[in-house]
Amino acid sequence: MVSGSSTRELLEALRQRANQRTGSPRATEDWNRIIGWEINGDRFFWTIRDGSIVESGPAEPQIVLRCTHETLARLTSGELPFFIAIWATGDIEYEGSFADAFRLGYIFLSDRRGRRVVFLAHCFLNANTRFPGGCAFEGATVPLIEALLDTGVGIVQMPCAEFLCLGLEKPLYGELSEEELRECFRRLAAGVMDQVEAYLENGYEVAGIIGMNPSPSCGVEITKGKGTMLGLDRDTSEKAGPGVFIEELQGLARDRGLENLPFFGVRRMLPGEGGLEERLEDMRQRLSRKQAT
Repeated sequence: MVSGSSTRELLEALRQRANQRTGSPRATEDWNRIIGWEINGDRFFWTIRDGSIVESGPAEPQIVLRCTHETLARLTSGELPFFIAIWATGDIEYEGSFADAFRLGYIFLSDRRGRRVVFLAHCFLNANTRFPGGCAFEGATVPLIEALLDTGVGIVQMPCAEFLCLGLEKPLYGELSEEELRECFRRLAAGVMDQVEAYLENGYEVAGIIGMNPSPSCGVEITKGKGTMLGLDRDTSEKAGPGVFIEELQGLARDRGLENLPFFGVRRMLPGEGGLEERLEDMRQRLSRKQAT
């Protein structure tokens, strides 16, 4: 297609590739621009209509892209990345705002991102917010993080609600009223759900919201000490059900029509405790099933 192709054919191939992109589907949303190409002195025009790039007649463009036929061929073949041609090599002479150039990058750049993310309980990445003796690892639960990275997902670390609402070493544990604590947790949960919605709206997959069983805050299937943290009782036995932070996240998910979000927990690792590989394999299976559906 590229070798021996006319300028119009090359531009058409580039335009179709932009319109068929799977990444950044909202890059052309509400973006009313006229793009003018100047190739070896010949002028061509595109405009944005209903989120798609279409050919148009001559008009005053907000964006001008000047290059040679050879450069256009390299762009169309993928040999020359779009942003490199503008900002590094100067193969494209660009006129327009930086904001528009940034938007063009999302439309034309090759995208190697997997566009899958998980939201992960804070303590798996930062054991320093755990209580003394509450983690078998110095800084992070390294095997779990490595297992997640091996699946190709991006990791979004959720805030530690206990740290931010009760203090780093939990001096307010059991001191706040249930409503005071839930209100603080709910504010943090709202920030997480805002991020979740942004990913979903832009075509990403949220492959999991992963809590830490049996945390009173971030447990999903199992929690322990939830009542003591809320100042309701002194029962520290394990019980079925979510911790307070996950509970607030799930409530907000329902309120926002996202009740199908995949919540699941991975049990924390204490010093001398076994069973880590079984827990990691269960997590891998959950993520694998989600990707296959």
